Amino acid sequence: MKKSIILLIAILLVLSMAGSAVAANDFSDVAANHWAYDAVNQLQQAGLVDGYSDGAFRGDKALTRYEFAVVIARGLENYTKANNHQQGLLNKLSAEFAAELNNIGVRLNKLEKNQPNLKFSGIAEVRYTSQDNNGTVPSSVGGAYRVRLNGVAKVDANTSLGLRLASGTTKSGTKYKYSSGTFTSFGSNAAADDNKNNVTLDRIFLTSTIGAVQTTVGAQELKLGTTGFIVDSGGISFDGIKFATAVGAVKLVGNWGRQQKNGSAGTTIDVASLEAAAKQGKLNYGTGYATLKDRGNVHTTLAEYLHGNAKYRFDDGFSLGGEYVYNQQADSDKTAWTAIATIGNQEIVAKGQNNIVVKYYHVDKNSISRLTSYSLQSKAGAGITEAFSDVRNLKGLNVAYNYGFSKNLRAYVAYQKLTDKEAAAGDDRGYQYYRAAVVANF
Repeated sequence: MKKSIILLIAILLVLSMAGSAVAANDFSDVAANHWAYDAVNQLQQAGLVDGYSDGAFRGDKALTRYEFAVVIARGLENYTKANNHQQGLLNKLSAEFAAELNNIGVRLNKLEKNQPNLKFSGIAEVRYTSQDNNGTVPSSVGGAYRVRLNGVAKVDANTSLGLRLASGTTKSGTKYKYSSGTFTSFGSNAAADDNKNNVTLDRIFLTSTIGAVQTTVGAQELKLGTTGFIVDSGGISFDGIKFATAVGAVKLVGNWGRQQKNGSAGTTIDVASLEAAAKQGKLNYGTGYATLKDRGNVHTTLAEYLHGNAKYRFDDGFSLGGEYVYNQQADSDKTAWTAIATIGNQEIVAKGQNNIVVKYYHVDKNSISRLTSYSLQSKAGAGITEAFSDVRNLKGLNVAYNYGFSKNLRAYVAYQKLTDKEAAAGDDRGYQYYRAAVVANF
């Protein structure tokens, strides 16, 4: 059977399976007005062909039997989605290329056996910020970067080991941060304790699933709620145990352990929480309860949170959500809430995708703590401590535009303004900034 005929059959098969929707391809040498543009697009979107390392498709290059066998192998992965006629075509192609497919399978099995058990993925961000601190302290302009590397090692069919390596500035003897100040500034002085780049193994945990319950033990992320409003789950960890299961359509997660503190001056917090989450149509929602207690005095409850969240996805181009927190441990000023609107692509996972994300937050001084992902205080402000709760009455707005250059590379520009509603002379902790950043996933 001639290669051109086989290739034509394969393309027709893919076109019939892929439907009419066509997304733009990433190949640098396939112009939009090329006669094969749509076919190449659908082959790529279906995962049947890849380009070369330089981003080119090279459609005039001769196709070897082994290269075409790879296309057939990928098509066979979608075998169950094909109709009887399409399956018949695939069967004929697989018979014609049986020797090549078998050879590929043998080589892939050998390759899988030689792969290291510990596999890594990560995220790196480089950003440039111009911040105005309302005259309380000097304004700041400069760049910074951060890298987080996540590792997973399979123990057995039900168990895995996870870890994270993270870069960031740390104080002498300090491993973890209450705030999100984990970026290393450009031109940092490596001799200064407060301004040097250290790489830390800040998380290591074992996850095992027995029956319907997934259990995680060790140093792991501390996540309360869904928006990062209560706790910065990306930066804050805890030593303890987490249980996750589902009862019907309701997902349940419980945490119990001790939050990793930031140096001897900070408060070490004992954490206990239970959350429930569900989905109904376009609505995702959840609720939770959490207590945070001072380790040094088990009778002192720092916070007792009742919180809820919801997100409604109207369509692929707009969603609206938010989170509400009530600290019933406080006597007054005990509520906080945030609202988030996403306009455009809801996730940036491909070239050309973009969106605008608008966040508004309102915080009473006795509601949430500094564990939040929002920079609720000017880091350069006077009198800032590492106490559990030194948040003032604040309100803020953040507007960001995100753009995807490829599946794993995106950039954003953002504006944030925070208003300190208790500002006093010489002690206004509000600020505003402009920021540009590039984020890479790998």
